Amino acid sequence: MNRTAAIIAILVAAFLGGLGASRFRQSTIDGLAAQNLALRAQLHEAQAARQAALDKVAGNDLEMENLRQDSLALAALRQRLKTNAPSLDAPPGFYADADRLVFVNYTTPDPVLRSFLRWVMGGEGDSQSKGRVIFQKICAACHQQEGEGKEGVAPPLAGSEWIKAPGGERLVRIVINGLNGPIQVQGKTWNLVMPPWRENLDDEQIATVLNYIRSQWGGEGASPIKADLAAAARQESHPKPETVEELLRISAQ
Repeated sequence: MNRTAAIIAILVAAFLGGLGASRFRQSTIDGLAAQNLALRAQLHEAQAARQAALDKVAGNDLEMENLRQDSLALAALRQRLKTNAPSLDAPPGFYADADRLVFVNYTTPDPVLRSFLRWVMGGEGDSQSKGRVIFQKICAACHQQEGEGKEGVAPPLAGSEWIKAPGGERLVRIVINGLNGPIQVQGKTWNLVMPPWRENLDDEQIATVLNYIRSQWGGEGASPIKADLAAAARQESHPKPETVEELLRISAQ
């Protein structure tokens, strides 16, 4: 090989080496760019998930605040709607205040309440969570947040022998038909009236809230109340609130 050929060979080798290095460098750059895009996509997804979680927490906080406000509003309504005591022939839907009966119409379905309850039952969460929300929305205004009851308004649920009873039919009938007249709870006589909720709570909602109440305040060992039990009780005509005498004819088992 003469000198010229050698020089040409060296130049060609240098060119090919530089081309290979350039291609390798470009491949590395392209790989890093692809990784960068993937990382950006992952970051975007993580930020979106974080924002969705924050929105959900904010929504839950808002809903619980709305429930608290609703309970306070119902308590205030109880004070404003005082009137002369209706007779037992009056339509059901009244309950007692400290010194006289208060009339609130529970006999007509409330579309807003029923829409809310459908949303609760159709949403995510287990039956305990749903029962807690229904309790907060409907029951807590009278029976109080911790089930402790309130003098002249409603007896306690916590520790009540009616809650602890193994069978659930008596409780179901109280919720569906209401309750009128004296009742013994933990050795104390409560002579009040509870409204019926048959028009605003369906069978599944009644079972859900009663199971929640029993799990919280003394009925943990009792068998779960099923919607079928509420459906059967609903079929029986009972135009007036239940009385203790009627309830005691039903087995507690």
